[in-house]
Amino acid sequence: MILPREEWRNILTYAGTISALNGEHLDRAYLRSSRHFHLSSYYLQSGLQSHVPELLRELKSAGLSVSVDTNDSPDDDWDKGLMNVLPYVDVLLPNQREAMKIAGSDNLGSALNRLTELVPLVVVKLGANGAMACQGKERLHSPAVKLDRVIDSVGAGDSFDAGFLSEYVRGASLDACLRKGNLAGALSTTRPGVQRRFATRCTAILS
Repeated sequence: MILPREEWRNILTYAGTISALNGEHLDRAYLRSSRHFHLSSYYLQSGLQSHVPELLRELKSAGLSVSVDTNDSPDDDWDKGLMNVLPYVDVLLPNQREAMKIAGSDNLGSALNRLTELVPLVVVKLGANGAMACQGKERLHSPAVKLDRVIDSVGAGDSFDAGFLSEYVRGASLDACLRKGNLAGALSTTRPGVQRRFATRCTAILS
């Protein structure tokens, strides 16, 4: 649930047992059998954080590619071992605010310069301004999909991740990945509740 306040958004999340998850609960063999591993909500998973570097090292050794979307840090503590995680990450998917917070910078350009030294591909979600993929000094921007009306933006960032990564694991170009991410993110805002938005299979032609 999002509780807007002027230009600031407060997200109310029922955490449930997410903080209780730890490395002993993971089926490592099952995870190794995949081709790609995506980790989200890093800052909510306090019980798992200390296990993440070892886990990602193991998965990378098994040949998987790895992506991370940290999402927000509820207590505004953006360290919590993340710098030990990033060396094993192929794709980092923050929004603009998260990118600057993770990098400890109040300037997006400076933040990206630092993050691209740590992660091969940084993809920044820019809301109504679309998204940007950054590899080293290269910057590729893709505009947002224009919508007549936004119903519910909860989950749009994670939907973007799913769209982007669905193309990334197929070896598509960065431009195609960005456009698919923007399309999925936009679609997710058109109905209330993320699952309802993707209840039926959608086919998009990326021209």
